[in-house]
Amino acid sequence: MADDPELLALMAEAPLRQRRPNLLLAAVHFLLLTGTRHPLAAYYDTVQSILNGPTSPSTHAPPPDAPGADLVIAFKDFALSYRADLVELIAVRSTQTNEVGRCTALLPALNFIAGGDPGGGPLSLLDLGTSAGLNLLFDAYGYTYRQGADGPALAVGRRQAKVRLDCTVRGELGDLPPLDLPPIARRIGIDASPIDPTSDDGADWLLACLWPDDLARFTRLRQALLVARTTSTPPEVHRGDIIDDLPAVADRIDPSGPLVVFHSWVAAYLSPERQGELVKAVQEVARGRTLHYLYAESPIETPGLPTPASPSPRPTSHLATALVHVAADGSPPVRLADMHHHGKWLQWWATGRGPTVRPGGLGPAPHPQ
Repeated sequence: MADDPELLALMAEAPLRQRRPNLLLAAVHFLLLTGTRHPLAAYYDTVQSILNGPTSPSTHAPPPDAPGADLVIAFKDFALSYRADLVELIAVRSTQTNEVGRCTALLPALNFIAGGDPGGGPLSLLDLGTSAGLNLLFDAYGYTYRQGADGPALAVGRRQAKVRLDCTVRGELGDLPPLDLPPIARRIGIDASPIDPTSDDGADWLLACLWPDDLARFTRLRQALLVARTTSTPPEVHRGDIIDDLPAVADRIDPSGPLVVFHSWVAAYLSPERQGELVKAVQEVARGRTLHYLYAESPIETPGLPTPASPSPRPTSHLATALVHVAADGSPPVRLADMHHHGKWLQWWATGRGPTVRPGGLGPAPHPQ
């Protein structure tokens, strides 16, 4: 496909910063999910699960009369047959993901923060790059943490939740902080192109940005979108730049209570210079209030963030997603954990609960390691 001029020409219709293969793949997926009929649909497990109910990839196969019975030929036939529809999509859309699996790291991190200042009151959450705000609803989900592949398991969160998140703990379950559902005062997010989870178009686009062979992730996102549509306390999501508009959005939150500003796999899409500006923006917001800075990012892709080195360096430790907490007392950043980028596993490093904090602003960020 990458050598096909006609397919590459489609990407030229996208804005310069969005000329990524994922955008075209998402646009094709979107058309198939929303009812466009074509033999290509037989290759998409997600589409088949909607048409025929949940199924395994092995229970269906491309029909023999598909164009050449070949995926690449079928994909090109679809792309050229529906070129106008695809161009309309990729000219204005951007790839979006809202991976609720990362809440398996968010839950212990928020408990670590809340435990460090038990008198601080309920936490307010500000999610940067929030997409549809689904991670702000972390306390509506159920969690199972399992020690290793076959070890003991711990079920926490909402026991009857529609969204169930499984996480393998590398190490001991006892390494984790308490896994309660901390009280939350406010839930606010910022995104350059937020998704409305109550909109069919928004939900379908978010689903289309997933890989079509990952039925478990697809089903989990559909369930999380249903939670967002039915919750009595929907997050407040603002359209804007996560750096430039951060101060104005943060001003909406009562400064008398603790604020957690967090993001996951967002800074990786910024230049190192903008990453540094993001850290400075958070530091400015922290002046005069109790603010915790929490992020889950790939260290190799975010050199502008103050990520400490892994406590247990390995040849591949730089490839893990690092969960980092910068406390409000100006103490050095703490690498709470290493984690799978979708939250499938977690290696918790931090001990005890977070440091006792008082208002006064974050200290200067150290040079990243």
